[in-house]
Amino acid sequence: MRDGLRSVLPSSHTTLYLVRHGETEYNRRGIMQGGGIDSTLNATGREQAQALARRFASADIDALYASTLRRAIQTADILAADHAPLSRTYLRDLSEMDWGVFEGEAPSSERDASVEALKSAWRDGAYERGPTGGESIRDVQGRARHALRHILAREAGGAALVVTHGRYLRVLLATLLDGYGLEHMPDLDHANTCVNHVICEEGRVRARKLNCTAHLSSDGASVEAS
Repeated sequence: MRDGLRSVLPSSHTTLYLVRHGETEYNRRGIMQGGGIDSTLNATGREQAQALARRFASADIDALYASTLRRAIQTADILAADHAPLSRTYLRDLSEMDWGVFEGEAPSSERDASVEALKSAWRDGAYERGPTGGESIRDVQGRARHALRHILAREAGGAALVVTHGRYLRVLLATLLDGYGLEHMPDLDHANTCVNHVICEEGRVRARKLNCTAHLSSDGASVEAS
């Protein structure tokens, strides 16, 4: 599934910290967000981002990338506060999947059944399918590959912190990691402000940590970035 990325995978040791934004009211209420909902962090989300910033306060980070949606930008701004001056780059290709007609929809038996039917199609390999008016998994994968090419070309041999979104992380990680593929999307959980620590080296990609939220625990202040 990494076809189209092999040519840009760095030979030198390159670190990617792929994280999800903090909580929004849409997250709390189970309302579908997606790329067309430009929500902001709620109080819990800001606290989560601050805990994430403490986790990375002493980490060696060369650059910070984020989606152009406000919930990702706000998370990135909180992270960058302890790393000034740290270059920040906002990429539309890091934005969340466009969920089309589902965006803004609260939980309901009808919505949940429709979303589950779509996920079932993906489990059967129908990655070209997407919600009405939205993107397919293949569309999101194309954006993820484009963003990764850009980031890896600029940050080879260094460390980059990338703030993005839940479904996007599933697609990105399933595409990037050795031994994965889109069929493993359901295995890749993504709590708010989770850390996915990924190492690219000698043309291979491996995960050191996936969906890690140790910084949100009571003793999270002592947690290192890695």
